[in-house]
Amino acid sequence: MIRVTIQEGGLWKKYSSEKITAFYKGYFYSQKISAIIESISSCDNENLNELIQNIDGHFAIVISNENLTIAIVDKIRSTPIFFSQIDNVFHLDSNPNRLTSNNKFLNEVNEDAKLEISMAGFSIGDKTLYKNLYSLRAGEFAIFKDKSYKVYQYFKYFSDVLTSQINYQETLSKITKNIFKKMLTDIGGRQIVIPLSAGNDSRLVASILRELGYSNVICYSYGLQGNFEAKTAKLIAKKLGYKWIFIPLKYQNERSFYLSDEYEEYLKFSETYSSVPYIQSLSTIKYLKQTNSINEDAVFINGNSGDFISGLHLNYLLNNDFQNEDAYLRKEVILDSIFKKHFLLWGELASNKNAKQIKKSLWSEIESQCGVLTDKKNDHIFYEYSEFIDRQSKYVITGQRAYEFYGYEWRMPLWDNEYLDFWVNVPASLKRNQSLYLDMLKKNNFAKVWGDDMPVNHKKISPKWFIPLRFILKIPFVFLGKKGKPLWHEFEIIFLYYWMDNTRMMSSISYWRVIKSIWKKPQNHVSWQAKDYINNHIK
Repeated sequence: MIRVTIQEGGLWKKYSSEKITAFYKGYFYSQKISAIIESISSCDNENLNELIQNIDGHFAIVISNENLTIAIVDKIRSTPIFFSQIDNVFHLDSNPNRLTSNNKFLNEVNEDAKLEISMAGFSIGDKTLYKNLYSLRAGEFAIFKDKSYKVYQYFKYFSDVLTSQINYQETLSKITKNIFKKMLTDIGGRQIVIPLSAGNDSRLVASILRELGYSNVICYSYGLQGNFEAKTAKLIAKKLGYKWIFIPLKYQNERSFYLSDEYEEYLKFSETYSSVPYIQSLSTIKYLKQTNSINEDAVFINGNSGDFISGLHLNYLLNNDFQNEDAYLRKEVILDSIFKKHFLLWGELASNKNAKQIKKSLWSEIESQCGVLTDKKNDHIFYEYSEFIDRQSKYVITGQRAYEFYGYEWRMPLWDNEYLDFWVNVPASLKRNQSLYLDMLKKNNFAKVWGDDMPVNHKKISPKWFIPLRFILKIPFVFLGKKGKPLWHEFEIIFLYYWMDNTRMMSSISYWRVIKSIWKKPQNHVSWQAKDYINNHIK
């Protein structure tokens, strides 16, 4: 027996025909959802993989008839689907809390997932925090029939990267424009809201919309008063002719928000049991809604995740590259890169024993999906597969829940199918320091906002009153020679970053708590999120 407890409402919709009941969420390009559902329900298993792979959009779908149920998530797992099996009954839902709240059977903790979430904020592979709770991963669908089920992977972010004769820059420019044209046709003139920063990705979104002649756009920035992100964003919005809103994040206001019932509701709303919730900019969306600054049917578009897909996260791996062709040593470089990038939320947990366990789990997942290391030129895609299937699809992309929590739709053009298919085949040499991506942006110069007068990520210390205090505190470290720089960096993170954090996410915890944890070597706000997450779920 199969019980689907997804509830119609919010962004979830229901489709019914004579023999089919389906629930779906998301947006679909080029095809009507009714046609997609009917095609899937009548398709044989052999052709189902290809059919689903060709669906263009970001979505989740659950289709049931009297014989079986098919559950599908898109290639990036923008909306998770969860399931459990209890007494030969399958339970499926988009809200895992409905599966866990009334069932003690699901309370058996997965100790491996517990450690992974504690160290990175997300689990590795198909694990959730509870042993008997499962979720589909990015690019998967499952068929439930009678007393059994089977999970199929129709897409994975991995490719044997081959040298191509194509002009990568011209191709990337063409694809980028196509993606946004397609998206704008789907949005159909509704208001677009862009969280605009000083970086590349949100600037790309805003500038190409202007390049394509779309005028119904509002940009907003947030953070400490006078911060460099907001200053640059203001200049960009002005040049583009878009309205710009600045939302100051004051410590006391943010601290109160993170202690509110509303915040607790969001944590429940965004629950996945495979990562901590993504909380950045949550209060700013609330502000825009409460002040009626944006339309009720507005669509949010952010730059998620241009930095990852274009290669920025590969720098550690590529900068530690060497000529040794030994597969074991190359494997260790890949694993060390992943571990140091993502699994150091708490220095006290980074023991040799834990590091060995984490790396074993990482490689088991990578090797099962990507095979063995062969050609050295493909090492980078092994790294990218791991980050994509775990951190990106489980943690980063769940940031879209913030828009949904306040009732808004979203689009993620930089996670479009065309982008996935293009970037997975780009050689490491063109991803190093994002060279291909940045060259494309500079050459196209969409809407003329990529000049030297509008620098990218030109970071400056905020708030201004903090600058002289920081200078005074830094003086003793100068006299320590070579040891002084790393010690100062550690001191700044522990004692000062709390007040310099432009996002104010550090306000989710008390300063006193930060100070008390000095010897445990926390990395950032996610460190405490992960600790609280585990403590709240495991009594």
